[in-house]
Amino acid sequence: MKFKILIILLFVFCLLFFFDSALAIGIGAKPSFLDLELKAGQSKEVKILVYNISQEAGIFQVFPDELNEWIKIEPNNFRLEAGENEGIKIKILAKEEGERVTNLSVLAIPLDRRSFSVGPGLKIPLKLNVKEEKSIFLASVLEVFKQSLPWILVGILAIVLIGLFLLKFLKRRGTPTRPPPSRRRRAPVIAPPENLPVEKL
Repeated sequence: MKFKILIILLFVFCLLFFFDSALAIGIGAKPSFLDLELKAGQSKEVKILVYNISQEAGIFQVFPDELNEWIKIEPNNFRLEAGENEGIKIKILAKEEGERVTNLSVLAIPLDRRSFSVGPGLKIPLKLNVKEEKSIFLASVLEVFKQSLPWILVGILAIVLIGLFLLKFLKRRGTPTRPPPSRRRRAPVIAPPENLPVEKL
């Protein structure tokens, strides 16, 4: 008897669980993760898309779990019909340097009171890396240098080759050229005879 009661209770629990899951609003969002880099005092605006992937309309709410003074969301409360989506603007003002991590929570409430239930919702991780202006400038310069490094090496190699070619060319021009040997035959030199008698006057 107890075994039958246990089976019945388990069956009822499963029905309630699946019924509640079927009535909850399905939520989708894109992108699923935000990783932003800012400098202190800088503001940045990004956009996310929230989807109603269920078969009924609902009221959607978007809010940050923390950093309420940094993050402003427009709109943060809106209605979506089945299959619709809404673009949400996330405005962030970095007030001080450092790394901050929080979540953007998305909740949905069905409009049909008979199926009223608040689902577990959706969380979008948000990471903010706030640096000083000099640090960001240096990082940008290093990134540009890293991307341009192959072309820089090619340019240096080309300059070295051109320099060697010019050096060799100038060295050739500076070396004096010897005149070609003359082909004219020289007249033989006849030596005077030795021990010739000297006539006295």
